[in-house]
Amino acid sequence: MQGQLDSMDKRAPLFVDEPDDTKTEILKATFDALAEHGYANLTIDRISQHFSKSEGLVFYHYDGKDDVLLDLLNYLLSRFRQVGMPVSDDGDPETRLRSLFDQVIPEPDEQQIRDYETVLTELRMRAAQDEAFQECFNQSQDVFRETIREILQDGIESGDFREMDPELVTNFLVTLVSGQTFERVTTGISRPIQSELDNYIKYRLLADAEDNV
Repeated sequence: MQGQLDSMDKRAPLFVDEPDDTKTEILKATFDALAEHGYANLTIDRISQHFSKSEGLVFYHYDGKDDVLLDLLNYLLSRFRQVGMPVSDDGDPETRLRSLFDQVIPEPDEQQIRDYETVLTELRMRAAQDEAFQECFNQSQDVFRETIREILQDGIESGDFREMDPELVTNFLVTLVSGQTFERVTTGISRPIQSELDNYIKYRLLADAEDNV
């Protein structure tokens, strides 16, 4: 689910500066430590360096590194669904689709988003080896896909979008955003895709595309 993760900085923080419960504070510390050290070099000790309370509290709440990371993944994906995914039903399908991609494609200077994507990429690598992590990503990806598919279907029914296979278009759009996110995180290069995505919507999806040529 690389492509979902984004744009939270302009909408709502992932964590408040001082979480009011211990488990959320541990998750914030884990997020910071994972963004700094990566999965391979992450330890409970390094998590504790970002945690203002006793290291023993981490072990009290969690059995080990993977246990806290799985909880962190669930937390992050839940936050994304709450504040990164919602798109108003009030606008026309084109506006809703563009709004969704504005949310999930971050600006280059959004530090929190870069950290978020880095953390999710590290956790996705873990998903290749752990079915529990994989299941979390699959559930969140399903929400992202269904949001796009519903907007496309609404557009077809309203006449805003031309006839198409919503599943195939959804697969293309999700793969495009996911690939861009993975390249940005793993190479440090941010290749702009927004203008071409705009053109795709304008010339390939809109029912009046012929008039725009």
